[in-house]
Amino acid sequence: MLRINLRPVNPIIHKTLLGESQTLEFKFELNSARRIAATLSAFSNTDGGTLLIGVKDNGHIAGVRAEEELYVLEAAAELYCKPKVETEIRRWEVEGKVVLEVVIKASEARPVKAESTEGDWKAWVRYGASNRLASPVHLELWKMQFTREKPSVYSTKEQKLLEALRQKSWLSLNQAAKLTRIPRQAIVRTMASFVRWELAEMLVDEGGSFVFSLREDD
Repeated sequence: MLRINLRPVNPIIHKTLLGESQTLEFKFELNSARRIAATLSAFSNTDGGTLLIGVKDNGHIAGVRAEEELYVLEAAAELYCKPKVETEIRRWEVEGKVVLEVVIKASEARPVKAESTEGDWKAWVRYGASNRLASPVHLELWKMQFTREKPSVYSTKEQKLLEALRQKSWLSLNQAAKLTRIPRQAIVRTMASFVRWELAEMLVDEGGSFVFSLREDD
């Protein structure tokens, strides 16, 4: 009788085969604490995620010097993120090389901002396999935890914006303000309410900007 011994697949190898995604990013090395702070901010402000350090963009295991990478990571999480980002770090040896697995949880204190240059703090979000600056609607949504529920009757501004969204497949904030002649800040607040009530959704256009569309069931 032929016996085959199956060895368990290393979890890091499994993740590299999955490729980068909204909850997984590869880093060959950490050479800038501020740059990695943006990634920590993006994961914290979205669904959380895992950062594999010592892995190339194509999933190839390159390995790292753990001590140097940990120093940069600590600076990114503690000095260049506000509030500080808590991480869970695991050290793996894969194919004779060291890979660091950094797990970042979704934050309950959003927005988590990263300092891109001295004194310039910005919030990031994760969309697909990339980090993007949070839109004004994201910032408004994070303020709306305890605001009113979906109304049975919409205000005049809400009705105007709903009608504009019905006329177009998608709208940017500026386009919505132009069509409705509603001040942009009011558009931001109203659009955030629509997203919160699941009337509208945020998408990314071909140029990488956030746009808004009515949900198909509305």
